[in-house]
Amino acid sequence: MKLYTRKAKIVATLGPSTSSKETIKQAIESGMNVARLNFSHGNHEGHLKNIEYIRALSQELNVPVAILQDLQGPKIRVGRFPNGSIVLKVGDIVEMTTDAVEGNEKLIPCDLKELLSIVSVGFKVLLDDGLIELVVEKIKETTVVLRVVYGGLLKDRKGINIPEAKLPIKSLTEKDLQDLKFGLKNKVDYVALSFVRHGRDIRYLRELIELENSEAKIVAKIEMLEALENLDEIIRLSDAVMVARGDLAVEVGQTRLPGIQKKIITMCNDMNKPVITATQMLDSMVENPRPTRAEITDVANAVLDGTDALMLSAESASGKYPFKTIQTMHEIIAEVEKNEETYYRISLENEFLSIPSSIGASACLSALKLNAKAIVCLTTSGKTAQIISGFRPQVPIYAMTDRLDVLNRLELTWGLQTLIIDGYKSLHDILSQLDKIMVSYGLARPGDRIVLTLGQPIDTGSKTNALYIHILGETSIEKLHDQLIPLRYR
Repeated sequence: MKLYTRKAKIVATLGPSTSSKETIKQAIESGMNVARLNFSHGNHEGHLKNIEYIRALSQELNVPVAILQDLQGPKIRVGRFPNGSIVLKVGDIVEMTTDAVEGNEKLIPCDLKELLSIVSVGFKVLLDDGLIELVVEKIKETTVVLRVVYGGLLKDRKGINIPEAKLPIKSLTEKDLQDLKFGLKNKVDYVALSFVRHGRDIRYLRELIELENSEAKIVAKIEMLEALENLDEIIRLSDAVMVARGDLAVEVGQTRLPGIQKKIITMCNDMNKPVITATQMLDSMVENPRPTRAEITDVANAVLDGTDALMLSAESASGKYPFKTIQTMHEIIAEVEKNEETYYRISLENEFLSIPSSIGASACLSALKLNAKAIVCLTTSGKTAQIISGFRPQVPIYAMTDRLDVLNRLELTWGLQTLIIDGYKSLHDILSQLDKIMVSYGLARPGDRIVLTLGQPIDTGSKTNALYIHILGETSIEKLHDQLIPLRYR
């Protein structure tokens, strides 16, 4: 199945397995829509090379690719141990200190200076994504005494979660601020904010982005209990949301995770905000060439629930089969999308409180009733295209623009494919280019109906306010050879 027929998008994390121009090219060809740069790892030099590779390949292959900068955030971590790890056994009594010392089986260093003031007797302390569980037994003057409930191997710099504690830490660390400046300077399309707790975290990041005169969009990562308490505000203020299931599962408890995931996806759909489902989607493919049946079902259910995009982490960053993993995810999504339950969340009972939403709804209904071949959105910002995406029409949605940065950003949104258009001054200019593109790419034939949304007057850059039903004219235009067609449409 061709890449452009898939509606839900694929976010793939770059790493050792995908850090050369050739491997990134293979990732794009396999179906990657968004490249995630994880700033918890690597350095600026390495990330800059990847950015340059992506932008160069985007031009070479004639395909947009969004770049997502994922900031590390205030992750609490253990310190280091003499041999790189220690073994904790059930029933062991250990102490946790905030001093910058080397740890051992009886003493675990922690980099959260406020540790002693935020924990209480009985609090759970979870290490390494919850694989190791401790409980607070006593709080001393300089250390916290803990009992090991579930033990295991604890390696250097593994994460710490304290679900019951209110963390007195800022959403952006000094490292994050430096990373952010780097990302904005190099024109990343999205910035993912880790460990979001309040709407004010989003507002603060927005101010920093605007100060740099950047148009980068914000992805709020939902992975804290506090975030769930402020979920409505966080979604409203963000440009997109990520269900970050790793830390989230540790925070809320693994049995609550599926229900919370569904709730977040539904809220994002209702508020028309793109949502990414992340963490261990195809985790077994880090080591194996095939996913488990449970993983296939997990991906399928996320698509059926309405997620805009699905994210690969270690699978594409450090796994043995990064490209096969991306291809596998593409195949699962494409198969699920044959199910009609994934389409049309619109009725005449909907309230349309703006001109663009009214135009978007009308476009979807017109396409359905007129058996149109596609919906085409002429856009300068991508907003109307995103509105139309929210209604989940079954026909393809093409966002047509002359802005490359907008093309890239729209790669995260469900169902949107993009078309580059040359400058235009009239409706005739637009329609003649539309005819040529649709026919030469093999996306439609002369006589097919196209629903077009646009702003009029055309020469003034007006916001979307018009709907046009266009019939592709009889023309001598022929389909281009595959090598001349943009990658996604071959």
